[in-house]
Amino acid sequence: MKKRIIAALLSALMLSSLASCSENAADSEDETGAASAGTTVTAEPAETEPEEETAVTDDVPQMDFGAETNLLVSNISWATRNIIADEITGDLIADAQFNMKAQMEERFHTVLTETYTDDIWSTAYVSRLVKAGDDTFPICFVLDLYAPGYANGGLVLSLEEVPHIDLSKPYWDQSLHPCVTIAGKTWFAFGCFDLSYYDLTHILTFSKGLTADLGLENPYDLVREGRWTVDAFEAAAVTAVMDVDGDGSMTSADSYGFTSVAKQILPCFWMAAGEQSIAKDEADIPYLNVMGNERFLSVFERMYAVMWDNGVWCPNTEDQNFWSGTVGMFGSGRALFSASTFYYLNEFRDVEVDFGILPYPKFTEDQDGYHSRVEGGCKIAVIPVTNKNPENAGALLEAMACYGFNEIIPNYYEIALKRKNSRDEQSAEMLDLIFSTRSYDLGDTWWCNELRDGIFKPMFRDNNRDLASEIKKKSKLIDKTITKAISGLAG
Repeated sequence: MKKRIIAALLSALMLSSLASCSENAADSEDETGAASAGTTVTAEPAETEPEEETAVTDDVPQMDFGAETNLLVSNISWATRNIIADEITGDLIADAQFNMKAQMEERFHTVLTETYTDDIWSTAYVSRLVKAGDDTFPICFVLDLYAPGYANGGLVLSLEEVPHIDLSKPYWDQSLHPCVTIAGKTWFAFGCFDLSYYDLTHILTFSKGLTADLGLENPYDLVREGRWTVDAFEAAAVTAVMDVDGDGSMTSADSYGFTSVAKQILPCFWMAAGEQSIAKDEADIPYLNVMGNERFLSVFERMYAVMWDNGVWCPNTEDQNFWSGTVGMFGSGRALFSASTFYYLNEFRDVEVDFGILPYPKFTEDQDGYHSRVEGGCKIAVIPVTNKNPENAGALLEAMACYGFNEIIPNYYEIALKRKNSRDEQSAEMLDLIFSTRSYDLGDTWWCNELRDGIFKPMFRDNNRDLASEIKKKSKLIDKTITKAISGLAG
């Protein structure tokens, strides 16, 4: 019964959070409802609890595949790997994945297996299969960074063409869906059978001890009252900057307001402001949305002032040095705020610092609501054009997404995040808010190499603020890359 209630709650959260991934996202109406103001969404009292049969269901008919189903899965080490599990281990999430496997096998008279590949940094693996007419893998879970290449290369089917898939259902993530369409057509969708795009949701942690010692206002109250802004973040963070060892210079041995790797800072804050580096026009066509976007430029300039001019950030240019660069400092009490994700909350379990969880701050208090970033690096399910039975693939994905919504996500959300990885009820409340306000920027995902890592990462790392010059040098190439990537998709 409890899982059904949680699933109903998740449905409400997902549907209410239909984040704008189009032009002028920050100027749209408040899409997050009560959650934007920090109000906790709660289940109905016991006497009105939904009955067991109110769980979300799919409309897939009885089917017999009559053959093994081998899933190709990109081996990504920075987020949850598995789609299915092969044994019961006692871990609630893995056990739910095992039960999904067993139920799908029984329902469709098939055997599910996974084949992992490390050949993930292009579309080449799937391209070779398609060129060879190889239908070994009816479904491939590929890295989202190369999504346009799969579609424009004619390698995968549009999901509208696949029988049994109903993208209007809540188990296809409704907040991210409008971010990944092109010209109103869908090749990719995020289903609740996979946790990678949940794992890569960004959050802030804060030290409760330092907050009390510095006499700071309770950040939970700031969030609830809509006053959690960049100004509030800065005002708190500067109080934590201290030359602990007294040597007259600030090093990693001292105390800072914020710790994060360089490449994550700008996208976390511009997306928290509701901005997109690549937006979409009225025809649902992506375009570069930086120069001429005064609000985006204001966020860009403001974060340099906060992090560099005020010395709030402890400079860390090592992309993969997460432990020593973020959790290590935070766990030893030398940072007030730390960057994290749902996935990296696991690293915080053993830290001695008592911490809380927050969304990234709004840019200004009058902003439409809070926004939370989903980083590129997720898995997406695609169906190769060589698949001789796409109706089977569609049925399996639809049924797994539905099962995941009812069983896997509630365990992930309620157990792994709220109980294991958060330490107070207020953090659980913040997770509700973060979960319901997620968005996805194509300049941080599909065209991450060109924008986030190609321009913003080296600029912020080197304290280079001449964005106009960098964009001028690269905008034509970026525009050409986007145009080429969608040339066969925009009709």
